[in-house]
Amino acid sequence: MKGLRGATLTDLAAIEVFQRAAYARTEAVIGVRAIPLEWDYRVIMEECEIWLDERDGALLGVLILRILEDRLFLESIATAEQVSGSGVGRALMETAFARARKLGLKRVELITNGRNPAAGWYRKLGFSVDQEEQQPDRKVLHMSVPVAGDPSSLVE
Repeated sequence: MKGLRGATLTDLAAIEVFQRAAYARTEAVIGVRAIPLEWDYRVIMEECEIWLDERDGALLGVLILRILEDRLFLESIATAEQVSGSGVGRALMETAFARARKLGLKRVELITNGRNPAAGWYRKLGFSVDQEEQQPDRKVLHMSVPVAGDPSSLVE
């Protein structure tokens, strides 16, 4: 978790602004409201771990993890537009896997819109589609991957 810090309540406003900006790019592609933009982030902060990637005073990435009894659920992974393709997302994903290993959890799960370009990236990282759920305005992909012992097994 090099370079990351856990979020505190004082980060709430910055996280909300960041998430709106980050998910605006996704919404432009998928054509519907991104689920993380419907959340009450005060509740999310109470229920989940939130990790921030900050450099030189700028917030570059946000990782939101829900720790469940038998798995880690990746609620949100978002990066700033200016660091797209720079490895920030990969570092956040490695943090998710490191947390799962530390907690003794064997799977990481997430959901994403079937039209989200990130779905291809998740597949490259080893995630597979466990279920497709057709909703009136979107197809939700339920994806998961077993937690490997070595984070270098992640490929980008």
